[in-house]
Amino acid sequence: MGILPFGLVTGIAGLQVGLSPLEVTLMSAMVFAGAAQLVALQLIGAGASALFVWLATLVVNLRYLMYSSSLAGPLGALSSRLKPLAAFLMVDQNFALALSQYGALGPRLTPWFYLGSGALLWLGWVGSTYLGAFLGARLPEAWSLDFAVPLCFLVLLVPAVQDRPSLAAALVGGLFSTALAGLPYRSGLFIGALAGIGAGVWLENRTRRRG
Repeated sequence: MGILPFGLVTGIAGLQVGLSPLEVTLMSAMVFAGAAQLVALQLIGAGASALFVWLATLVVNLRYLMYSSSLAGPLGALSSRLKPLAAFLMVDQNFALALSQYGALGPRLTPWFYLGSGALLWLGWVGSTYLGAFLGARLPEAWSLDFAVPLCFLVLLVPAVQDRPSLAAALVGGLFSTALAGLPYRSGLFIGALAGIGAGVWLENRTRRRG
């Protein structure tokens, strides 16, 4: 349910830049990266070159490097044939689900939880994108679907803030990302993520030293 309005927005955005419902649906099926897709569609609509679109989406998706390192333990048991699939299914929602379950279950969490939740998210994402592209302009503007994108990420953020270091990481990351929103290639997002991680790690180490 959390990705449904996000997918609707992406489907509508694809129509607005001239893609057909089939093309924007295939984009979601093959790319499977909501924030990067919205950035790419905005740049395509503005007439940006393919290289510029590629660089912008690369920077937006750099956060997945941090995600994958966090899940290296529970996903390490996957075979080499399944690891490319695990990389493809690495999205914000799946990372948050797997990380929360890993915190609760520890070594008992198998990689199949991650793959199963990722497959369900992929189906929901592709289906909701197609629905958005199919409905198109028939959706009323009063629904304010664009606001669903930050709400989707807030749903992931709030349960993760459980102590002072995680709160510091959220606040610093949010402030830096907002302050640097005007940087090219959406690089402010990645800088904000690094700043948030640095703040959280610093406060956690300081708390441990005091303890």
